[in-house]
Amino acid sequence: MIEVWFSYGEIRYSKPQILFLLAHMDLLERGYWVPRHDDSGYLGSSKGRAYKHEGYFVKPIVIIAELTARLDATGDDGKLVIERYHLEVDELDLADKHRLDYLTVISRIDKAIRYCSGENRKRLSYTAWQISRGIYQRQ
Repeated sequence: MIEVWFSYGEIRYSKPQILFLLAHMDLLERGYWVPRHDDSGYLGSSKGRAYKHEGYFVKPIVIIAELTARLDATGDDGKLVIERYHLEVDELDLADKHRLDYLTVISRIDKAIRYCSGENRKRLSYTAWQISRGIYQRQ
């Protein structure tokens, strides 16, 4: 299996990127970006000393905070996403834990990820967005 890796400059909150961020949420919240799996460990450079205007930890924290804010906007559905892809709880176990139908769990996770996807946050609330898409179901 080839592990997917994204640099922070590539993050546009697509579904694969969201899943990547959730898989490495703990590391990102501590302010570290996920190391590339094929990095050699070489730290030298032929260039002169470069100075950055912000700490190394800023970008990872800002990116994971944005994803967390988007997931928080989806309420309980966002919590299901975190449990599924960050805590790696199976959908069947989530259905049992939350006393939901298996297909309902899958649907709610999918809707929350679609709401969180995209370069910019949605202007509509999660409920209004679902209604506008014709996918709203009372819970």
